[in-house]
Amino acid sequence: MRKLIPVVIVLIIVGAAGYYIYTHGWKKPESFRALFSSSGDPDTSRKVKTALGLSKRLARFDINVTTSDGVATLTGQVPSEDIKSLAGEIARDTAGVKDLKNEISVDPAAQPSTESVHVEDLEIRVAILEALARSRELGGKNIDVKVENRSVTLSGSVETPTQRNGAEQIARAVDGVAGVTNNLVVTNPQAASEPPAANAPPADSNAELAKRVEFELYRTNAFNTSTMQVRAEDGAVTLAGTVRSRAEQLLAERVVQSVSGVKKVTNELKVTAAAGKQ
Repeated sequence: MRKLIPVVIVLIIVGAAGYYIYTHGWKKPESFRALFSSSGDPDTSRKVKTALGLSKRLARFDINVTTSDGVATLTGQVPSEDIKSLAGEIARDTAGVKDLKNEISVDPAAQPSTESVHVEDLEIRVAILEALARSRELGGKNIDVKVENRSVTLSGSVETPTQRNGAEQIARAVDGVAGVTNNLVVTNPQAASEPPAANAPPADSNAELAKRVEFELYRTNAFNTSTMQVRAEDGAVTLAGTVRSRAEQLLAERVVQSVSGVKKVTNELKVTAAAGKQ
């Protein structure tokens, strides 16, 4: 008889539990639910991180992104409120972000990450080499370009003093260059400077500025520039055409503002309907 008592007790407990589940339904305890579920969203965090990396002004700084239930949280340090605000705008417009907590701290002494500085140096070097290659006077010349912390050193040889000065001017004109050390050797220092061609048509400064803006947009590798149009007039640049997202629309304007010679930007870019539905 005593052996039956524990069995009866167990049956009573099981029966009571079964009746409760039958009448109230089965619900996992919150602690159990929390143990086996996660509200983190690494995919959205990666999308935000990628969008921030497309901005030349933001890619230089180490900004951390975490996302939970559609709420993206940004942390890190940047040197100005403008850069912090730009990071927030881009993150908020990223697909999957429902809300934003911009906890980036502003410290005027904040420095770019070592990795981003190295990448920027490489980009500057490539831009200078491409500009030299496009030059009628300097294409194919023996010019070596080194960049460290945005400071450029030119070495090698050219034929005339005019070519030496021209190479330095090209290097200084590249966006992001902090300074140029010109170590180019002139092999024919007595060569006379070439006189300007007679009746040469004046350079179209507006067309030249528009080309430089188009090149900077293309160089970011963030846009389909075939759907964009650039007009320039006395330093005022107008962007027209279409982009794939609001983030691209904002980033394009920021890129153009950083181009030397641009005084004002009018952003008439439209987000395509297909992109807006994503």
